[in-house]
Amino acid sequence: MALGTGMLTGAGCARAAPVDIAAPMRSLVQSGSHPDLHWPAFPGFRLEVERLYERADWNALWLRGTRPTEAASALIARLAAADSLGLDPADYDAAWLESESRTLLGPDRPQADALARFDVGLSVAAVRFVSALHRGRVSPIVVHAQLFIPRSFLAVEMAVDSLRDAGRQRSILERVQPRLHHYQLLKNGLARYRVLARDTSLVPLPALPRVVKPGMPFRAGSRLRRLLEATGDLDQAEVSDPAVETLYTADLVEAVKRFQVRQGLKPDGVIGPATAAQLNRPFTGRVRQIVMALERFRWLPPSFAEPPIIVNIPGFRLYAFRGASDAEDQMLAMDVVVGGAFEKNTPVFAADMKYLIFRPYWEVPVSIMQNELGPKALNDPDYLEREHMVIVSGDSEGATVLPATRKNIEGIGTDLRVRQLPGPENALGLLKFILPNAHNVYLHDTPSKGLFASERRDFSHGCIRLSDPVALAAHVLRDQPKWTVERIRAAMTDGDDNTRVNLTRPIPVCIVYATAFAREDGNVYFYPDIYSLDDELDHLLRKGYPYPK
Repeated sequence: MALGTGMLTGAGCARAAPVDIAAPMRSLVQSGSHPDLHWPAFPGFRLEVERLYERADWNALWLRGTRPTEAASALIARLAAADSLGLDPADYDAAWLESESRTLLGPDRPQADALARFDVGLSVAAVRFVSALHRGRVSPIVVHAQLFIPRSFLAVEMAVDSLRDAGRQRSILERVQPRLHHYQLLKNGLARYRVLARDTSLVPLPALPRVVKPGMPFRAGSRLRRLLEATGDLDQAEVSDPAVETLYTADLVEAVKRFQVRQGLKPDGVIGPATAAQLNRPFTGRVRQIVMALERFRWLPPSFAEPPIIVNIPGFRLYAFRGASDAEDQMLAMDVVVGGAFEKNTPVFAADMKYLIFRPYWEVPVSIMQNELGPKALNDPDYLEREHMVIVSGDSEGATVLPATRKNIEGIGTDLRVRQLPGPENALGLLKFILPNAHNVYLHDTPSKGLFASERRDFSHGCIRLSDPVALAAHVLRDQPKWTVERIRAAMTDGDDNTRVNLTRPIPVCIVYATAFAREDGNVYFYPDIYSLDDELDHLLRKGYPYPK
């Protein structure tokens, strides 16, 4: 039977008998429950913890004799600072472990059971901590995210075993987390907003008029000025004229515009009900948004085989990486339109983009045929022709066009299909980007360019409309020199209909959902929870371990 290491009772004293803790450690681990932990049951991690101790032949991992090792003390300190990473120190029993550590350092000789509980408790906390940093706490599939992305396997117990070297802890914990630069920026933003949340004098503001316009008298001017200085939207400056404090001055207007941009609002500088609500929103809510965005970052792999394309649904933005770095000056970014918030959500998923189609047909989805096009065509015999649509039978490659008789119209969505002919009025525009997936969602051009002028852009039936499809085509075809911007434009306007161009290699596309996003200038942008997915994730995270898998 393996024994814990013996201890010295003091200089010149006899060596105390070694304390046998292997049996109580084994019993705790195999039970899958630890009575002293905030979340006692650890069934989802029992095998990892068991393998960790089997590697050590059931010797203590975090004790030298009866005293915590340097690595144990360092790791407990890192668990206590878990909130800096968007995690809860209580989930990892940092306070209990610190208390037990102090007890073990005291003059009384601890019993084997206490030593076993400390050692196993720290191991369970470490395994939970590493797993949370590497792949998140809640499985993405539980909150409707099908992010089936190939990622390198991490043996969590191996990573935890490496944490027994105090000098390696920082580098190991950094390596298990996402390596995206904007993940680190978001952690920096979390630290800023935790500080703001502790200042209870910032919000709420005094009662505001229903609408505040530039130049209006404004008794809350000094309080608004202080709030916008704290959020970084207004540079701190000494105000020499007391009258300025009671007016909605030009510098405050410009600061409010910057604030509005960061909240996904129209930047008009007018403080109406929507802007006032965001100004008065407690910073604890912003902290929570950042925490959930960090959780979602961890669902992505630490790195990608190819530079990815990421679409953030509530931010209505697409980011196409050009290399391993996600520095902003090395990305292509553009506005997008996503699925409507009522039953037309764009799904959260990942897939590989494999080809483009210039001048595509629009093969109308069954739900749209049945609920929209069929009834309209029955009421208006010229509707389909006016919309450049035809009734077809057969598969997409060998489709037969049929006349728009009443009988054929009645068959729309059952035996017969509708497709829209290629051209400038086609709902997909002149170009679509195919990433085969079960949702039949793709990226595409659009003839409805005016929609990009809106701040909130959830108008589609689920697919993603691009503000600059030419730029994205040039990006994904950049390793095919013949596809210049000029040729791309020509293929869109004058080329053959339904022309497919394969990519030389698949490009990973991640459709994600993050209502908080940090920029390189230090600002954090907050977006509306248009699909209420933050509410669902927040509810699950507050339940604690064991999180649903």
